[in-house]
Amino acid sequence: MSRYTGPRLRVIRRLGQELPGFTTGTLTRRPYPPGHAAAASGKRAPKISEYGLRLKEKQKLRFHYGLTERGMRLVFAEAQRLPGDTGRNMLGLLESRLDNLVWRAGLTRTIPAARQLIAHGHIMINGRRASTPSQRLKPGAAFQVREKARGREDLRVTANAPLLERPAGVSIDLDSMTVTVAQIPGPESVPFPVDIQKVIEYFAK
Repeated sequence: MSRYTGPRLRVIRRLGQELPGFTTGTLTRRPYPPGHAAAASGKRAPKISEYGLRLKEKQKLRFHYGLTERGMRLVFAEAQRLPGDTGRNMLGLLESRLDNLVWRAGLTRTIPAARQLIAHGHIMINGRRASTPSQRLKPGAAFQVREKARGREDLRVTANAPLLERPAGVSIDLDSMTVTVAQIPGPESVPFPVDIQKVIEYFAK
């Protein structure tokens, strides 16, 4: 299954959860699933099965971080191989992705925009252009915006007024547009509620 490119607001309406990395859209105007206008009138929503609940939690992560179904399964498999709690491992792997950290640093408004910035060669790591949005960084890593792109007004505006507060351990030098990742954001830094146990149950079945 390829990466989703359809209407983003429709997705968060179906999931009933705003996903700040996926879209800046909100549920304020239509806080009910698409095709369910009757829900606005106060009628009881249909009951969701246990499988449906697991699928919903998995889809939150998939859309927020911009992964394919196969990509999600690979992350789960890697999280299983690591020592410790699989759920925390999985969230830690997702939070350590370069595209996520570019977004969490406040350089872009969404993760898809961060992925585009990387794909266009505007992010440098150790003097070389980063070309893989999915590469993972370790504590102590740093990256910066390529010199030719540092004057872009959209980057400057977003970096000076990020939509979300930067997580602890992620800082930016606005003059050189250099981001230092002293600490990878932990599972508690995921900017929306997710029942990771249900995600684990989804992939374990």
